[in-house]
Amino acid sequence: MTNTALVNLPRDHQSDMRLIRVQLHELISWASSEGMATPGLDGQLIRPLVALAGWRSLSNTPPPRELWFGAMAVQLAHEASLLHDDVVDGAARRRGAPTLTASRGVAAALVQGDHLLTTAYRYAARTGSAAFMEIFAYSVERTVAGELAQARATGRMLDFEEYASIARGKSGELLGCALAIGPLLRDPARTAEYHELGCRVGLVYQMLDDLLDLTAETDCGKPALADYVQGHWTWPLAELGVDTFGIKTSVLLDAFHGNIGSESGIRRCLQRYDCEVDKVTTAAEAELGDNPIIGSLLEGWRARATEAVDREEICARRPDPRPPSSETLIMRVARASDEIAYLAHHSRSFRFATRFFPSPDEARVARVYAYCRITDDLVDDADTDFVSRGRMLDEWIALSRRAYDGAKSGIPFLDEVMWEMADARVPFTYAAELTDGMRMDLRGERYASLAELRRYTYRVASVVGLWISELFDVRDPAVLRRAECMGHAMQLTNILRDVGADLALGRCYLPADLMRKHDVTEAQLRTGLKPSGYPALMEEMMCAAEDSYRLGFEGIPRLPFALRFPVSVAAHVYRGILDEIRDLDYDNLTRRATTSGSRKALLAARALVDLRPRLRRDRGVNVGVLTSRGSV
Repeated sequence: MTNTALVNLPRDHQSDMRLIRVQLHELISWASSEGMATPGLDGQLIRPLVALAGWRSLSNTPPPRELWFGAMAVQLAHEASLLHDDVVDGAARRRGAPTLTASRGVAAALVQGDHLLTTAYRYAARTGSAAFMEIFAYSVERTVAGELAQARATGRMLDFEEYASIARGKSGELLGCALAIGPLLRDPARTAEYHELGCRVGLVYQMLDDLLDLTAETDCGKPALADYVQGHWTWPLAELGVDTFGIKTSVLLDAFHGNIGSESGIRRCLQRYDCEVDKVTTAAEAELGDNPIIGSLLEGWRARATEAVDREEICARRPDPRPPSSETLIMRVARASDEIAYLAHHSRSFRFATRFFPSPDEARVARVYAYCRITDDLVDDADTDFVSRGRMLDEWIALSRRAYDGAKSGIPFLDEVMWEMADARVPFTYAAELTDGMRMDLRGERYASLAELRRYTYRVASVVGLWISELFDVRDPAVLRRAECMGHAMQLTNILRDVGADLALGRCYLPADLMRKHDVTEAQLRTGLKPSGYPALMEEMMCAAEDSYRLGFEGIPRLPFALRFPVSVAAHVYRGILDEIRDLDYDNLTRRATTSGSRKALLAARALVDLRPRLRRDRGVNVGVLTSRGSV
């Protein structure tokens, strides 16, 4: 079964996910009263989302209750298959947490899986559709048959046709069933076509998971190369020319990064995946018309594959054995030797929030901030030419990699922050991504849309939140996704605060499509005068930031205790900058919005007030009185 992370849906579809959760929670209340299995809804809920897409392609009316019963039946069958899959594979972790098999044993996992599956059939019966019961039973049986076929094929090379048949069974049949619910209830004559399309969508989903299995630097909820080690043939092996099992994983990774003809193996795999996504996208448009949900899922998976390949190539770069430490670089790092003072000088808002960490944790977080700030300063140095800044950035990441691997870099501060990173098993990817984000600044890149801008905000801000979270041993993918959203929200806030200052540096982060929509040009902004459409442009971007703040706040109650209040304070203080921009009548071209000390104190109090009910509601935590050094 797949573990692939669901990419962030566009803002228009986040309301769809809220609708799905509300509807499914209502059904869970009914099931609980009947003594049935009541799973949590922390997963991705792709199957209910696909069911909604099927209905929306046929009707503009709200989905009937029968559709939600069918969607829940499919989701429970999927959850049951994951439990049974973990038993078969002996898996220790799934979705970043111990599996039920690992924590409570095989018997408990089997019984719970059986209970989920039998509950799924009770949900299916509530649809009142004999036709749905038939296709649901067929899809469940084919899913199990796919697992059996994979087990029988262990240790054997497959052609793509046999691989696709197994993958369609394992991952496609339940998605096919989900997409077919709509026509079963609305237009039965189209059921077979919808089911077939859903199976093809499931194949693309499984292909993504199999590609990610070979990307050692991508955390997809299971160890890298797990499928190959278990003797399961997957499609990327054919693209790499691998025709046998038993090859050392290091050799396999070299093949993944080495050239095949004129391109690397990993890029060749990505091109093949792009081709398959294109085929299914074309088929979906022909069958469903303009269906934003399916289109967003497919494009999101494509983006996930591209991101994973980019990240893999970043981390595959090997630094020189002993890169030199230039005098200029050493002088820059020396300024950050007192991390707390450095933090206070460069970011008063972030420094205010870190005061609420216990002392040892405050220093660790300050070191991460100092590292990120140094990386940023290497790009922003107006006294250094473009080429020299790029070389210093290369030198910095090479030294960082050396320190992360346990060698001395010649810079004590760098050794300490990288050793802490490695000791906490934080992926070096985050430091590498940060550096690539700085290169985007160095090139003065412009962004066509918010989606493109998000790639930048991920690299320069989201990775910082992920780094700090994992430094405190946060591994739950759902919590990490929300940390990523919080970083995106904060960086959007920075962008909105610094429009004028960035223009002076030759940079503009405002998405081109939104600027066109509101009749705003970069040339107009350089005059320092606000075009008439500028406030509306700012508000649209602020709304996008607010959406990400809301998602980020959802993860705070699930953070370690030491992180909750400081992160909440930082988020409220940064979010408060948006109101300051409004108070300036959106004049961020000639003025810089800041929050005063008294305003920060008020926002900190608001953070505490907001945090208490979230903790009680989400985790049942009894909150004491939080102070700058813990709680009483």
